[in-house]
Amino acid sequence: MTISEDVSREAGEQFSFARRFIHDDVQQQRLHYHLLRLTVVGLAQEEVEELRELGRLAFEDADVREQSTKIKQRAGASALAVALADIVERAEPGAPRPQAMVGAVLGAYAGLHSVPGMDESTVAVLGAIGGAISATISPIVFESIEVVGLESYLSAAH
Repeated sequence: MTISEDVSREAGEQFSFARRFIHDDVQQQRLHYHLLRLTVVGLAQEEVEELRELGRLAFEDADVREQSTKIKQRAGASALAVALADIVERAEPGAPRPQAMVGAVLGAYAGLHSVPGMDESTVAVLGAIGGAISATISPIVFESIEVVGLESYLSAAH
């Protein structure tokens, strides 16, 4: 069986596991707690503060490039910190950037549950990418569904 097949058979469990952690951490109402949770998948303590600052800039619709570059160019930066910084930097200013930050951070929770044949950091990075894509694009998709109607959206016809 391939790694993909192993992972696909555990996808629901991965989802449920991460969702429980997210639910618990959301109760704290702080980005800081989400970032602290990710220290178990490779995020360093000092990166928590750097990423929290990046989040502040993203939510204030400020320029994130300097902070993102600082994170990405720091010697010894974790793969997850680099990925999160790069995702937020490449997101559009305004509403999508905060959504990209939160989506990437929460998506990285996918790495909290072991995946056979993959290290947790890689899974967290892949989860961050998927989470950011979903968080920033889902509103557009749902707007499109409202325009065409659910029946049309779900049909196979062009």
